[in-house]
Amino acid sequence: MKVGVAISTFNSDQEVIDLISKIFDEHWPIAGIIVIDSLGGVAIPEHIALNDIQNVDYYNFDYNLGSAGNLHNRLLYASRKEWDFVLALNHDALVNKSTFLAQLENCSLPNLGALYPLKYFPEKGFYDYSGTREVGPWRAFGSTSKPEKNLIEHIWSSSNGALYSLEPVRRGILPNKDLWFGWDDYLYGLDLKKNGYDQLVVTNAICEDNYEFEARKLGPLNLKLSVKPAWYHYYRTRNLWWIACYKHPSLIRLLRVILRMLGETISIFLGWEKENKFLALRYQLTGMMHGILNKMGKWKVPE
Repeated sequence: MKVGVAISTFNSDQEVIDLISKIFDEHWPIAGIIVIDSLGGVAIPEHIALNDIQNVDYYNFDYNLGSAGNLHNRLLYASRKEWDFVLALNHDALVNKSTFLAQLENCSLPNLGALYPLKYFPEKGFYDYSGTREVGPWRAFGSTSKPEKNLIEHIWSSSNGALYSLEPVRRGILPNKDLWFGWDDYLYGLDLKKNGYDQLVVTNAICEDNYEFEARKLGPLNLKLSVKPAWYHYYRTRNLWWIACYKHPSLIRLLRVILRMLGETISIFLGWEKENKFLALRYQLTGMMHGILNKMGKWKVPE
């Protein structure tokens, strides 16, 4: 069995250089590395050449791929290698060698689409079980205790740290780059499930996710919520509507999206957004309209 690593980067040259060095210094059992960059400079390829690093292929695109386009190309380029699996990593890789080895122990299972690490959020004090359910109005991730089971069935999970089988990719099942940003891993999980591939979280493969949470007071509640630029609301809303309307249409899925959007709208009003409340609401409404109208791609300023 051959396993490779595919790294995503955008304006993160030093982090990628450090990650490549770490993987080789620690002797991870891999066949090679692919790096997919957007609008990249010369630092990464120069580092590879100057240090005569073998089995690292660097691909730089002259436009911004977005997270969806990057994941699409990482899996596509990996499928052209003689690899059976590929570990997808962002520049801020969540997994370490021991996490990766715990995932590898389960690669012989049949009908595998992906093996995910079990993420722990130290800021919130619990484990990420969000992928055991479809995206919906709920915002909690899971339990404060680690499960006893070694494997948990999943519907989807973040691509950062996911060990993907390349069999589905070679069958033409790829992340949809039309999403451009956000929920590409959710849609790919739905596609894998629809085509009969299993996705599992390996609970012994634990990694900490220091996600950007900040304390927010929403009415009487004190919560820790993800704090992102206002334009995130556009993509997170648009892509979910598009998935529910066009890629995996169902009334139940659409209802979940409606309830989620309603919950986020209320949260924005109550203080999730401190400085860009009305801009965030406009982006959210525009995202819903574009998703319904099948208007996809990158929109620097959604209109």
